[in-house]
Amino acid sequence: MEKVEFIYLSQEDVLDLGIPLKEVIELVELGLSEQGHGRVENPPKPGIHSKPDAFIHAMPAYYQKLGIGGLKWVSGYPSNRAGNLPQIAGLMIVNDMETGMPIAVMDCRWITAVRTAAVSAITAKYCAREGTETLGLVGCGVQGRMNLVGFKEVIPDLKEVRVFDISERAMQSIKEDYEVELGVEITACESVESAVNGMDIILTATQRLKEPLVKNEWFKPGCLGFGLEASRAWYGDAILKADKFITDSWDQTMYFYEHGAFPDGLPSLYAELGEVVAGKKPGRETQDERILAINIGLALEDVIVANRIYEVAIKRGGFETLSLMERSF
Repeated sequence: MEKVEFIYLSQEDVLDLGIPLKEVIELVELGLSEQGHGRVENPPKPGIHSKPDAFIHAMPAYYQKLGIGGLKWVSGYPSNRAGNLPQIAGLMIVNDMETGMPIAVMDCRWITAVRTAAVSAITAKYCAREGTETLGLVGCGVQGRMNLVGFKEVIPDLKEVRVFDISERAMQSIKEDYEVELGVEITACESVESAVNGMDIILTATQRLKEPLVKNEWFKPGCLGFGLEASRAWYGDAILKADKFITDSWDQTMYFYEHGAFPDGLPSLYAELGEVVAGKKPGRETQDERILAINIGLALEDVIVANRIYEVAIKRGGFETLSLMERSF
């Protein structure tokens, strides 16, 4: 029997490869296009829940035309902050689609962060109003920061960013780190309303909440809204009265609804993001449309990025190789 080996990449190994966010956006856009054309197998993610506010999800995907596939096994434990552990952690496995053998195992934290930002950026590419210059950002953690960078990639004219976070330090940090680098003016705000009311784009990147944050009257005509935490940060009337509701997976959105999300009712689907990217449905059609995107997060987005990481790592060489099996039993 042939020896079976795979490469192992730690978080630091993945980061050291230096894959730019622009490339990640292009990869995820290709992946969503493949989904829109019906060439991706991406079943709804099953999970286990050892705590009321935590999860561990299994997320597999297979690209029929591209011949790539794998699995993300990811956990989300907000209580880890108290123990100085990451809230999001897990592994990506890339498999050979001819044999099924694992060919790479790698940390998934960076992949999760950048693919989420890429999906938001791609949504903005197709759905932001022409002349968009302003962003209201609620939550200045990893996802808030990465989404800001992603938006600037696809909306180079972005000029004004208002931020709100319960942590003053988080707001100051995002200003220090990105104001000069991205060429935008970042203002720390004292309330959610002052951060988002009337902005061209609103993005919420929070944890589980006791009550929503974004009111319908702050969601102005022409605005593009994002809720990274499913429906939790947006009041029900803001969700239900949007002119267009977009998600990356309607099946998974309905699954979330069946498990407690969208307590005021499920909005009518306008399109899955893959349909828009594939050209099957238009994104924004008028300057006054209020479009709300609640992208759930799909394995296909992780897998296509992980496969590129594997390709770059194999080309560079020098990474740890582990043995799965060396002989039959």
